[in-house]
Amino acid sequence: MKAMLYLDQLVEPVAVLDDVKIVEFGSDNHPEGARVRIYYHTTNLNATKTMVELHRDRKMTVKLEDGRSAPALITHASLDAKGQFVGVLRVLGPLA
Repeated sequence: MKAMLYLDQLVEPVAVLDDVKIVEFGSDNHPEGARVRIYYHTTNLNATKTMVELHRDRKMTVKLEDGRSAPALITHASLDAKGQFVGVLRVLGPLA
């Protein structure tokens, strides 16, 4: 599944995520609204001139290709051995 990341003031996505996997933690160690993580990998993290890595502390909106969306923060971002960007988004609310 694909997804796109948006900053609040921009109409165009700041990142296009080629492949995402949604994981929900079932343990009580995580608060009710913070149990969903999105693992992603993409060939090009920055879709515009905005460098997503510099906005890790800002709340972004993730929109999945199936129509669901939610506010999210970048928790982890790095490169894998093939040169692709990989990382984790922490979803801050329900995916709706």
